[in-house]
Amino acid sequence: MSKKVSFNLNAMEIMHYYWISVASREKLNEKFIDDIASSEPFQLTFNEDFTKESVRRCLSAISNREPFSGNPAESRFYSRNLMILEYFDTLEDKINHFKSFRLNELSKSTNELLDKLNIDHLEIFVVPNPFDTVHKAGNKLMINFFKFHIADSALSAEGKSIEQWIIEGLNL
Repeated sequence: MSKKVSFNLNAMEIMHYYWISVASREKLNEKFIDDIASSEPFQLTFNEDFTKESVRRCLSAISNREPFSGNPAESRFYSRNLMILEYFDTLEDKINHFKSFRLNELSKSTNELLDKLNIDHLEIFVVPNPFDTVHKAGNKLMINFFKFHIADSALSAEGKSIEQWIIEGLNL
């Protein structure tokens, strides 16, 4: 049976716009920030410590240049967003590497794993979040944008490629 794998970059793209706007000191509408927090990719990362309200509060505080205090997950999300703004010069390259990732280059072993796990459609989301490098919820895999860096002209996190993280995530 033919397997379908899709790569959803919506959260990364909307956050890219957010980071550009904040870096250029544009005022962002609270409705826009609320829409980010309500988006499906972010909803997939929520738990009791990190909610829609957590995302909204963090992004609003950064946008308005206000102090922020929250629980450990919220504070990590806040500080990782600030790090993006601090190392803004590397952002475009990192985003372009995610955009150029080709799903059709997934190895035979990855496709065999999808067969073994009986997954007909795998949706991979790239989501900036305060948690682990990869998280699985059903047939959806969330890859943490914050954890990846460019090394030797390729994206990696903790010395592993995106495909290695996809395989690890599928085995969760």
